[in-house]
Amino acid sequence: MRGFLRWYSQNLKKHQFAMNMVTTGTVFFLGDILSQQVIEKKGKDHELERTVRSISVGSFYIAPFITYLYNFADKVFGTSQTIPNSLKKTGFICLFSPAVSGGYVIINNFLQGKSTSYTIDQLKNDLPTIVLVQWKIWIPSHFILLTVVPLRHRMFLSNFVGVLWTCYLTHASNTGTSHAGTSNTGSSNTGTSNTGTSDIGTSDSG
Repeated sequence: MRGFLRWYSQNLKKHQFAMNMVTTGTVFFLGDILSQQVIEKKGKDHELERTVRSISVGSFYIAPFITYLYNFADKVFGTSQTIPNSLKKTGFICLFSPAVSGGYVIINNFLQGKSTSYTIDQLKNDLPTIVLVQWKIWIPSHFILLTVVPLRHRMFLSNFVGVLWTCYLTHASNTGTSHAGTSNTGSSNTGTSNTGTSDIGTSDSG
């Protein structure tokens, strides 16, 4: 384990964004597996395309966004890990939760070929609930990470919390949260299949 952590730390210093993209992609892989197999109990009907989509959004959108946000917060507020400073940075990072969640909704729907009107409907109906859940999970998590964890290890450790978050994220994005889904053409229905519903956005997100 020590050898792995040493290897991870060395490569993270050299390739911070790339390493975080790999680890976050892994988290989204695990999260969607748990979502489909444990929550939705799909068994052999597991949707591989959905898992690949989750990995893609996590790796190429969530990871770079959150990595940059952590770095920017340290530049603005400094690297002091005092409680007052950590509270400031936690509040700052969580202000961007709607962008993280909303971005996930938009990209996830785009990759499925959903219409613009469908995506707007999801954002209006589900985003407030999604962000509230996101804050409940990530505000205490961010505070702990910012208070006691060095910058180079934050993304790695946040991914442990991220597995649970992405499990909820991928489940909600494919089954809906607070409203009846709409079809890709915008007609009303109550379906919650993989072709329609709400998304939450994340991870370590924050």
